[in-house]
Amino acid sequence: MHNNLNPAEMCKPKFIVIGISDSHVQYFSQEIQQVVSQGRVFSGGKRHHEIMLPHLPEGCCWIDITVPLEAVYAQYANQQEVIVFASGDPLFYGFATTLKRQFPKSELKVYPTFNSLQSLAHKACLPYHNMTAVSLTGRPWKNLDAALIEGRQQIGVLTDKTKTPDAIAQRMLQYGYTGYVMTVGERLGNEAHE
Repeated sequence: MHNNLNPAEMCKPKFIVIGISDSHVQYFSQEIQQVVSQGRVFSGGKRHHEIMLPHLPEGCCWIDITVPLEAVYAQYANQQEVIVFASGDPLFYGFATTLKRQFPKSELKVYPTFNSLQSLAHKACLPYHNMTAVSLTGRPWKNLDAALIEGRQQIGVLTDKTKTPDAIAQRMLQYGYTGYVMTVGERLGNEAHE
């Protein structure tokens, strides 16, 4: 009999998701330092691996987060615990949300740091308590369109390779939304690009 179980149904690994910045100098609490020093299986994107390499214990295993994600999930399903490094706040349009959806019965602990919109607001000294957050990362325009139609005064937009700041500005001008000032942040926290 062939078993077509989803990897999430085969095993319930525990996930510890640690938010990091783009900086090659990371500041971790003692609790996070202890979690990392005792870890055996780690995961994250290639950039995260490069940043975290000096902090990882010798002989550990690293699982690259690459597409297709199903292959990553299958590797996770064979582990008891995976420590995942993600950008910023992993619950803010981040990978912890993906893990909750894919492994709903797994234990999840998150250690966040500032997300990219918070980091941009801090660098530009912009109060952000009224900001409407919109993600265009692999998503359609509709949420940005809705925020503009509703007249939101401050909109924080997460971009991707096609929905760039330039493409967003062109779209806003095309539809007559000219009363906005755009502040662009890229690689916030990365000393080489500040």
